[in-house]
Formats: sequence, structure tokens, C-alpha cells
Amino acid sequence: MYFSNISFGQYIPTGSFIHKLDPRAKLFSLLIIVSFIFPAKNFVQVCLWTAILAGVVYVSKISWLALLKAARPVFFLIAFAFIFNIISGYFRNELIQSFFIGLFTSMRLFVLMLFAVILPLTTTPLELSDGLDNLLRPLEKIKFPAHECAMMIGMALRFIPLLMHETDKIIRAQLSRGARLDQGNLFQKIKSFFPVLIPLFIIIFRRADEIATAMEARGYDGGEGRTRRRPLIWKFKDTLVILISVLISVIIFFS
Repeated sequence: MYFSNISFGQYIPTGSFIHKLDPRAKLFSLLIIVSFIFPAKNFVQVCLWTAILAGVVYVSKISWLALLKAARPVFFLIAFAFIFNIISGYFRNELIQSFFIGLFTSMRLFVLMLFAVILPLTTTPLELSDGLDNLLRPLEKIKFPAHECAMMIGMALRFIPLLMHETDKIIRAQLSRGARLDQGNLFQKIKSFFPVLIPLFIIIFRRADEIATAMEARGYDGGEGRTRRRPLIWKFKDTLVILISVLISVIIFFS
């Protein structure tokens, strides 16, 4: 099945309404939503945001399994936030209160992260790069390297899935040779992962050299005067999505 090997940052072409939106509209909407999820004060607001998330997932035609697979790297952060609250509550003799605080914090972080993960799943790295480039363009007046920054983010999103795939291949190769990557204490586990990290770093530098060679061969010399094969076109539906995002965020914030 297509969703079986989904990784963080990987684009899933389902052709949904969200896929067809202007990347700038999606970035604006995500910024609005994240800004209102952070100050959420109670479980009711988090549950409402979860319902909105479910609606977005439905409209994007991306399965929950694919979304959760893509969000695997952030699960550690969510678990750490929950465990940290439990431990701090234990030392303050407020274990029950800390449990609910940790649960609320983890749920809020979980919803926030999934909203963020949906963006690269529904937007190609090139679209994201062009959208960021366009949004950051005004900062060039203060000598901010807008195009270079947007290009680096786009390249990172493009190569994160590839590097995760390479890591999985190296781990499988080490396990087939009898390596015990999941045994021993913490320091032994860290030491056992050096045979994975060394070839991974070699692959990273090799790919970086290939990219540099390709860019030089194509005469790349920065973003000035660069044209786009598919220019970004702002449509009414993009404005409508931003207005809906603002409206929903305000309603939930005051609920």
C-alpha cells in the first residue's frame, strides 16, 4: 500500500482541495492555527481543535495511519512533556494534578504537531520553498537572505524522507549482521548506534556534494532574477480559507 512507508516531510499526492491551495494560504492558516492552539486553556478547546484537525484530515484525503506514521519523530517530544510533568508533580506531592496538566499539555502538543505535519504532506517541497520565498521577500530590504533561507527549508523537507529511508536501510543491514542495537544499558545503546551514524554521515556528505555539483552545473547563483515554472497564483479560495481559519480560531479561543 502507498501509505505503508510514509515518513516525516514526505508529500502524498491525493489531489484534494487542500493540495490545490496556494502554499502561502496554507502557511498563513497554519500560523494562525498554531498561534491560537498555544494559548488553549482547557480540555474543551483542545477537543474542539481535535475535531477541526479530523475535518482537515478528511478533506485532505490522507489516512490517519499515514499521518501518524509521518508524525512519529514528534512522539518522543510529546511523551517527554508528559513524563516531565509527572515527575515534577511527584516531587511536589501533586501527582494527580500534574497528571492532568501533563495530559493536557501532551494533547495540545499532539494536535499542534499534527497540524504542522499536514503541511508537508499536502504541499510539495518546491511549493513550500516558493511560498516561503514570496512571504519572506519583504525582509530582503533589511539584507535578510529570504531566497536562500526558503531554499534550505525546501531542501531539508525534500531530503528528510530520503535520509530516514537510508537510516532504516543501514539499521536493517546492521541487524542482519547480528548487531544488537536495542540491548544493554543507555550508554551501550548509544555506543551500538555508532555503526549506524558513521555511514549515515557519509551518505549525507555525499548527497550534499551531489547537490552542490548539480547546482553549479546549472549555473545557480542565487535567487535574483530567478523565474518559476509554475508561478504562484492567489485565488478567492485561498482568501476564504484564511478567513475561515481566523473565524474558527477566534470562536474556539472564546469558547
